[in-house]
Amino acid sequence: YTEGEGVSNYLPFSPEIVSPILNAIVQEASATLEWGASDVDNDPLTYDVYFGTDNPPTATISTNQTANTVTVDVNSESNYYWKVVVKDDKGGQTIGQVWNFKTD
Repeated sequence: YTEGEGVSNYLPFSPEIVSPILNAIVQEASATLEWGASDVDNDPLTYDVYFGTDNPPTATISTNQTANTVTVDVNSESNYYWKVVVKDDKGGQTIGQVWNFKTD
């Protein structure tokens, strides 16, 4: 029996909303969702984005993307909810809070 060296991995920090800001009113036919995320280990990060009119959102609109933005089409007079799951390359993941915006 040979014991290997322990490997430590810190989970990525919870994502932070950039735009649209919480409870914003979007007046266009599309919205660009933008967030920020970081990792104390400086691991490469990927993102799963959930978006929809349900709270919490259950529909995945993007998986394992490296960019911290995604553009979505929206309908008028609706409430939308979205969240981001941040993942590092060592299997760590952090589920972000649910954010929302409205359309006019």
